[in-house]
Amino acid sequence: MNVRTRRWLLAPWRQLRTRRLMHRHGHALPYDTAWALITLHATPDEAAVVRIWVHENSGGPPGIHYDNWQELSHDEQQRRRTWLQRHGRSPIQLLDLESSLVLSTGLHVLDWSLPPERSAQWTPASQPRSDDTPQS
Repeated sequence: MNVRTRRWLLAPWRQLRTRRLMHRHGHALPYDTAWALITLHATPDEAAVVRIWVHENSGGPPGIHYDNWQELSHDEQQRRRTWLQRHGRSPIQLLDLESSLVLSTGLHVLDWSLPPERSAQWTPASQPRSDDTPQS
């Protein structure tokens, strides 16, 4: 089966996973970014497709950045606390994407920061790297 046919057949599945990621992450994750993340997760060898899309639709500095916990509404903080208690990591972190892969595509991703009481418990793999700065 050629690549074009495979993409066409898998498109509904990828759309479903994209919408599921958007729902789990919250309103701050645009469809295009969620699609790119799902594409990189499902088929990392299609990073070139994501790179082309990012080149045409740049949306900020590349890499994974973190939002500001203090600026979230109380309801959103509670929703995220519940999710983190159940899953331990944000929906984007559960994709287990290499930060170097995201950075190499030029994709700008705004992930969850942890609540202040959990910040000290971050494992090295989930801590913001020096090239990642919290975004407002």
